[in-house]
Amino acid sequence: GLPKLAIGSVSFDRNGGSNNNGIKLSLVGDSTDVLRDQSATVIAVLSRVPGLHDVRLVENSEEREIAVHIDRERARYYGFSAADVAQYVSIALRGAQLKDFRRGDTQIPTWVRFQNADAQSINDMSDYKLRAPDGSQIPLMAMVDVRTQGAASTIQRENRQTSLQIQTNLDSDTTSDEARKRIETAMANVSLPAGYRWTFGTSFRDADETGQRMMFNIIIALVLVYVVMCAMFESLIYPAAIMTTFIFSVFGVFWLFWITGTTFSFMAMIGILILMGVVVNNGIVMLMHINQLRHEGLLRTEALVRGSKDRLRPVLMTMGTAILAMVPLCIGTVQVGGDGPPYFPMARAIVGGLMFSTIVTLMALPVIYSLLDDARLWVRKVGSDGRAGRLLRQRPVASS
Repeated sequence: GLPKLAIGSVSFDRNGGSNNNGIKLSLVGDSTDVLRDQSATVIAVLSRVPGLHDVRLVENSEEREIAVHIDRERARYYGFSAADVAQYVSIALRGAQLKDFRRGDTQIPTWVRFQNADAQSINDMSDYKLRAPDGSQIPLMAMVDVRTQGAASTIQRENRQTSLQIQTNLDSDTTSDEARKRIETAMANVSLPAGYRWTFGTSFRDADETGQRMMFNIIIALVLVYVVMCAMFESLIYPAAIMTTFIFSVFGVFWLFWITGTTFSFMAMIGILILMGVVVNNGIVMLMHINQLRHEGLLRTEALVRGSKDRLRPVLMTMGTAILAMVPLCIGTVQVGGDGPPYFPMARAIVGGLMFSTIVTLMALPVIYSLLDDARLWVRKVGSDGRAGRLLRQRPVASS
C-alpha cells in the first residue's frame, strides 16, 4: 500500500526554545575547548535524570574559515620571519590598505591586491612565491599549512566569560520545578574545573526575579488595603479582622491547586493579587452592618448573630456568581496571546480563594471580631487602670 504521511507541527516559544516544555543550562568558563569537554560529561549525567529526554548541546550555526599556520622553523630556514610570512599571507588573502588618495576635498580609500584576488581560492596559494634574501623564489606553501575549519557564527558571553548552553526537554508528567530540583541534585555530583560553573538559563532567573517583584507588589497591596480600611473604620482592630479573610483565602488557593494538581506560577500570583481587592469586600460590608447594629443599641453577641444572618444571602450570591463566572477559565486552556502562559492558574487561584474566604467570612470572621474586640477592651481597661493608679500616687496626702 501507499506509505502513510506523517504530519507534525512545530511551535516556538518567546524565549527561543523549540517549545515551552524545556530547560536550558549554561556552562560558563574561559576556554571554549574545556567547556566542550565538560559539556559531554554534563550531558551524560543529565541523560540519566528521570523526566528528562533529548539532552543536547545548543550549537550555533557554524561558518567556514581559512586557518593559516606558519611553520616558524621552516620560515627561519628560508630566511623569513613569522611576521614577514604573515604579512604576505594577509596581502595575498585580503590585500593591504595604502594611504588615502586625495582629490581636492575628497578622500578615496586605496587598497593593493593581487590580480583576480576575489576569484582565487586556497588552491591558488600554491602558486604564490616569496623572494628570499639570497634571491631565490620560495613557495609560500613550503612555510605554511592551510586548512578550512568550522567557526561559530556567534560566541555567547556571560560576565565576560564564554558560555555554552545545554538544553533538555521534559516528559509530559514532569513539571519545571520537579526537573529543576532533580537537575540540581544531579549537578551537585559533577565536579567542574576551577573557574568554571553552571547556571540555569535566563528563564529561571527571570522567573525568580518576577516572583520577588510580585511578592513585593502583594505586600504593598496589603498595606494599602489595610490603610484604606483603617481610615474607613477609624480603627486598627476591625480592619485586622477583615485581613484574616485574605490570609485564609491563600490557604484556599493552595488547597485547590493540590486537589487539581496545578503548578503554582506567575499567573497564580496575579490571581492572588486580584483576590486582595475581592475577598475583603464581604468582610467590610458585614462588619459595617454589625457595627451599625451595635450603634443602634444591640449587644455585641446579638449584633454578630443578626448581622451574620442578614449578610448570609448577599455573601453567598456575590461569591457564587463570581466563582461560576471563573469556571470556564478554570477548565479551559486559553493562553495569553494564543501561545503565552495559560489563564487557568489565575482562575483557579481566584476560585479557591473565594471559596475559602466565603466560609471564613460567614463562620470565622464573627469569632475573630469578638476576640479582637475583647483584646481592644482589655487594652483599654489596662490603660485606664494604669492612669488611675498614677493619679492616686500623685494625689497629695493631707497632714494631720
